[in-house]
Amino acid sequence: MNIKFHPRRDDSTDRLFSYLQSALPARIETMTKIRDRVFLLRSGNTFFMLKAYSSEEKLLQQQGFTAALREAGFTESYIFLKLSDHPLFFENAFYGCQEYIPPSSKPFNYLAQEERDEGLALLAKYHMTTTKLVPEFKFSVPKQNIWQKWQERAAGFKRNTKIVNYFVPKQLTAEILDWSELALEGMGENLGQLYAAEPVILHGDVAHHNFLRDETGRLCLIDFDLISLGPETCDLLQYANRILPFMNWSLESLAGMKGFTGCLANKAFLYGLMYPADIFREWNRIIRLKAYYNPARTAPLIELTVNQFNARKRFIEKVEKLTQE
Repeated sequence: MNIKFHPRRDDSTDRLFSYLQSALPARIETMTKIRDRVFLLRSGNTFFMLKAYSSEEKLLQQQGFTAALREAGFTESYIFLKLSDHPLFFENAFYGCQEYIPPSSKPFNYLAQEERDEGLALLAKYHMTTTKLVPEFKFSVPKQNIWQKWQERAAGFKRNTKIVNYFVPKQLTAEILDWSELALEGMGENLGQLYAAEPVILHGDVAHHNFLRDETGRLCLIDFDLISLGPETCDLLQYANRILPFMNWSLESLAGMKGFTGCLANKAFLYGLMYPADIFREWNRIIRLKAYYNPARTAPLIELTVNQFNARKRFIEKVEKLTQE
């Protein structure tokens, strides 16, 4: 038996390893914790991933969706493996076994324009594929309401400003909240335009770590836990918000990317670009986790919120002018 433990080892990992030895037909030789409730397993020369889900319904949804995605022609991802005739249920969680995608030694990120373009192209292929899957999943996948979600996120940030203002000047926090109010009001007035497009199955979390380059150089899309039904614009807004910090908040560079050109005629999309989704998301998260005492956690947020403030402000001013044309 060989278990490679994550630095934050806990006894439940030992118990899970023992459970898997009896629940799976193949002997598990190594078990490496990747993150919370996600493991890389090896049996002989075969590797596969093990991931926990809160309910059997959620696991079955993920198994069905990834299988349908593969069958529809989207091969740049994983499918689930059937290694047992019975559900893997351990300590109130259902576990699924996924194909392992051997990663490249050079991970994907948003630093280079070439990589940002490649990620956007893969996302477009994913959206095109999922248009065909909407009828199959329209009753099992929730509908996206980005406007309501962002209202709730802004309210959470507003409640957290007392802590945020220990790290960020109050006048900056106030202006950031003004941006969100402008964005939400404009989006609310143009929601019909946002949702006029045919729905796709949105990925919902287009962070760079959900794009995985494999050992052959192929780019893959992973982790579909947050899928929902809605216009592809919702994913594109999130993708833009993820990449703009690496583009010095250049509207011209964003407009030059294939995949965004048509979006800039959509007023709801323009207002969405002004919403500080990244600032709200990350501050709300570290405050919820009480991680703001850790300088290593707050330093990137200060960079995002304070050091990039002027560049973002110029970007928002340019976008606002476009909404008035």
